[in-house]
Amino acid sequence: MDLTERCNLRCVMCYFSVTDRLRFPPFDRELADNGNMPLATFERIAETYFPRAWRVALGCAAEPLIHRDFAAIVRAAGRYRIPELWFPTNLLALNADKAEAIVAAGVHTVAVSVDGMRAETYEKIRVGGRFAQLLERLALLNEARRGSRTRLRFIFTWMRSNREDLQLLPAFAAEHGAAEIDVRFVTPTVGVDNAAELLSGEDPSALNDELAAAGEAAVARGIRLAYYPGFETPEDREENLAAIAKRALWRVRAGLYRWEYFDYELAKWRHGCAYPGRTYVIRPNGAVSPCIFWNEPPLALAPETPRAEVDRRLGAIREAIRCGEPQGSCAGCTVRGDAFYQPFRGDETRPLGD
Repeated sequence: MDLTERCNLRCVMCYFSVTDRLRFPPFDRELADNGNMPLATFERIAETYFPRAWRVALGCAAEPLIHRDFAAIVRAAGRYRIPELWFPTNLLALNADKAEAIVAAGVHTVAVSVDGMRAETYEKIRVGGRFAQLLERLALLNEARRGSRTRLRFIFTWMRSNREDLQLLPAFAAEHGAAEIDVRFVTPTVGVDNAAELLSGEDPSALNDELAAAGEAAVARGIRLAYYPGFETPEDREENLAAIAKRALWRVRAGLYRWEYFDYELAKWRHGCAYPGRTYVIRPNGAVSPCIFWNEPPLALAPETPRAEVDRRLGAIREAIRCGEPQGSCAGCTVRGDAFYQPFRGDETRPLGD
């Protein structure tokens, strides 16, 4: 879900570097003048979708913590005891009330976008943010979540401006109590001139070596790799049994073998895509789509479209894919989320995420 159309930063690689509001179709539908989803609307959507949800993200394309009712929203979500309630954030809008609400709601993961382990790097990329403020908010969150189930994850978008900082990430994550790191390449973004930050022109073997070093350093500190670009090539893999077992054990420790990945692959094999019928993407204006890659008009509007009708429309999208006749955005989609788990060859890009 997106709770708002806005962000408080203007990061150099992001669409918010050129706009202060990210609008979603249908463009003539607004539930509030400020671009926020009204609390009452959220509660109705939660009542419809959350009782059967396994994972809910209270953020996708914008900054959820700037919503003026975020504390009330996360408390409302917490009532449904969702196994993986989480959200991505830059954390700068955190205050004591929000931190308390996050923990009280049983939020599973707070995923903080950092992109720089040094003030000069962080502030160059995350325009409008202050590194000292980030550290203060991390301390506030860590104090609030002490003894709770809430985990901390760091999201790091790798680009030219922070290439060296990747090697600093494992130690920074360990110092601030992060249980996981999420590393991804910066990608071309429509309407944003971030070509100078792309790593696609660099030597792939050097990039793979740097990814391997940072990944191994993180795992050695007990930090899991929530998402991580593949850095091994077939030539890197020894075929003897001992080497295969050692590699598999390391990947288990790293968190790269999870039941949800196998479940995803099984669903993709059965239906041609794992998203329609299993995933609901809901924007601040209530627009409902089958996945974050859907660029067509929304399939429904929440909360007024009945859940059964939403499921029927999503089922039709899934059946069309299964029959080899994909509709809408599915016709040209390559399931870009898979790129997170592919070796980097130097000519690929990565999505910024979900």
